[in-house]
Amino acid sequence: MRKGNIFLAIPVIVLMILFLSGCAATRYVPREKYLLRKNTIEVVPQRIVLASSLEPYIRQKPNTSIVFGWKAFLNIYSLSPDKDNGWSRFLRRLGEPPVIFDPELIEYSKMNMDNYLTSLGYYFNHVSDSVAYKNRKATVHYTVMPGKTYIIDTIRLGTADPHLASLYEHNKDRSLVNPGSRLASSVLEQEATRISSVMRNNGYYNFNRSHVSFLADTLEQDGTATLEIQLPGDGSQKPYRIREINVYPGFDPIQAVMDTAYYASMDTLDNDGLRFHYRGKPILRPRVIRNLSYIRPGELYDESKVKTTYDRFSSIRMLNSVTLLFDEVPASLSRDTAEVDCTIRLSPGNSQGYKLNLEASSNSNGLIGISPALSYYHKNIFRGGEGLTLGFMGNFQFKVNDPIRATELGASLSLSFPKMLFPVSEKIFRNRVPRTDISASYSYQSRPEYTRNIASGTFGYTWSMGNKFHYTVNPVKLKLVKLYNMSPGFLQSLKDPFLIDTYRDHMDLGLSSIFYYTSDNSPVHRKTWHYVRVGVEAAGNLLSAFNSMMKTDTTGSHTIAGIAYSQYIKADINTGYTFIRGRHQLAGRFYGGAGVAYGNASSLPLEQMFYAGGANSLRAWQARTVGPGSMPIDSTFTIPNQAGDIRLEVNLEYRFPLFWKLEGALFADTGNIWTLRSEEPSDAGVFRFEDFYKSIAMDTGLGLRVNLDFVILRLDLGMIVRDPVKQSWIPLSRWLRHDNYTFQFGVGYPF
Repeated sequence: MRKGNIFLAIPVIVLMILFLSGCAATRYVPREKYLLRKNTIEVVPQRIVLASSLEPYIRQKPNTSIVFGWKAFLNIYSLSPDKDNGWSRFLRRLGEPPVIFDPELIEYSKMNMDNYLTSLGYYFNHVSDSVAYKNRKATVHYTVMPGKTYIIDTIRLGTADPHLASLYEHNKDRSLVNPGSRLASSVLEQEATRISSVMRNNGYYNFNRSHVSFLADTLEQDGTATLEIQLPGDGSQKPYRIREINVYPGFDPIQAVMDTAYYASMDTLDNDGLRFHYRGKPILRPRVIRNLSYIRPGELYDESKVKTTYDRFSSIRMLNSVTLLFDEVPASLSRDTAEVDCTIRLSPGNSQGYKLNLEASSNSNGLIGISPALSYYHKNIFRGGEGLTLGFMGNFQFKVNDPIRATELGASLSLSFPKMLFPVSEKIFRNRVPRTDISASYSYQSRPEYTRNIASGTFGYTWSMGNKFHYTVNPVKLKLVKLYNMSPGFLQSLKDPFLIDTYRDHMDLGLSSIFYYTSDNSPVHRKTWHYVRVGVEAAGNLLSAFNSMMKTDTTGSHTIAGIAYSQYIKADINTGYTFIRGRHQLAGRFYGGAGVAYGNASSLPLEQMFYAGGANSLRAWQARTVGPGSMPIDSTFTIPNQAGDIRLEVNLEYRFPLFWKLEGALFADTGNIWTLRSEEPSDAGVFRFEDFYKSIAMDTGLGLRVNLDFVILRLDLGMIVRDPVKQSWIPLSRWLRHDNYTFQFGVGYPF
């Protein structure tokens, strides 16, 4: 075998070891016990119920399989030595102990499946089982025969309070139970919840699920059922009105318990029906609180308005907790109707603070990169929930004992208002509080080839729909770029003539939008988590309508005050999926983006171009040191500055616990950047569908994380596996050789 192909044999050998270790999967299974190999479910007749829908109700699950039934974690555990040493504990922590077959759990599984089928409307079900034993392994087979179903023929409302009956009839068109549907307890439960919600949204504060019942008659005709909906008819349910609303805008739960004079020492202010209780100066202006609340004195109790009010207060970033309490007013104090008092407690968190972020990298060539960032924030700068953020950042690239270096310094200021400033109406945002964001930034970049100043400003809106969908629309984005101290002959030395247009003064005026979706990220019972982020940005289209009024420069581009404006469209998608099993995670990410210049520009502005490498990208390369395509690093730049019009990237990372706060990681990254055009058809940096895969860069590596709960510190060692410049694989023996690896330091997970 050639030395260059050794690295190909190593993974194959490792996989063979893991596969063959399946023979030893029963190594730690006690005598006269069996390893649970597999559960199978057969539904008779087929397709009545999906077998996959019954799997969650099986009480005992076999060991985790990755692909084709391969139980990699069990195999790793089985490789651990019998002796209790560090290597054995490491393998057992990394792996998964064998699942010992327990026949008693079969009956519970059958009962669970029967209950589930009954909830779907199948009655008198038959669930049987059989167990096959082979090589100290047990396979359990379930045969499921769904029973009889009943179709609802008639629905009627039983004797009920006239007001309740009227509300039910008025909202009956939204019923989840209709004639012709199957009689199923799960649907009836949902219908009872819906009816309860209707009543509670119309003043019936004490109405709950237990006040709704169903009576089904299945004896009149074979296979059909008459359903009667039963609501209270004894007059026990009354509509409630809101009497008083007491607001504690600076509520301190600890002081409320420890200080007996806490409530008595507060000042009181009545404002448009709300009574405020506070010490000193209210943290939020009364008018702001009133606009956030949908609850008003004298109105009927409405649970939907209560939830909306809670959600709107929770959207204010400065509030640490929000509590809405309701107390029934005693009959002796109440007026003619039943009443409740509402108490709103708003507990503020720290309104001010600082954040520090640091990324660093070093490769085998001695190039060091450090990127610190410091920000100050105030969550209530004008006492209306407005946010202020002031940020400072730096990016330094250098070599020890070398005077040549690249420096970037930046400052930013942003204001966020918890409302829609002109010209958008807030009526469409009922449940969530939209935000208006205004920001400005300045960046100074000093490189051996040039000095660049960038000033920018943005005006936009951010809002959410529920907890999963988030949107950002920036109708105005303005950027001005000026270059100074251009080194003699720099532009003439560029290898790609299209890059010349990139390194000149320009102005961007356009818009952008971002759509972000995320699944439930709650740690409780979370097995998977995924997200999708889509961004679109365009510039120059509005300005192009006034080309006839502008002068042109020597390149033919239209200018404003002697500065050409950029015209382009750019889009990107970033999506990730994480599988979670206890403290083990398998995370993957795909990133794709492209930008096209047209009209008044022949190339994207440099700051809008894509780059690869770094702590959150291809980790065997430092930022801006890979691509485009199979192009070598441009020798024109003393500090690498590779950029392109297209970026494609796929990342995969397995995270596992070690000990204390330490976590380990194994990762692989692949991708690159490319340009869209070149004067040379054979240019190695141009993206072409037929052969772009030849310039794919690949790396692998291992990492160490310190998980301090509030922050994760990360150190990664990335090694080049496939070099896009040479378009060849790197032998395993050279992975840690000169110029083939990079250390990356970062804060937080890479994706």
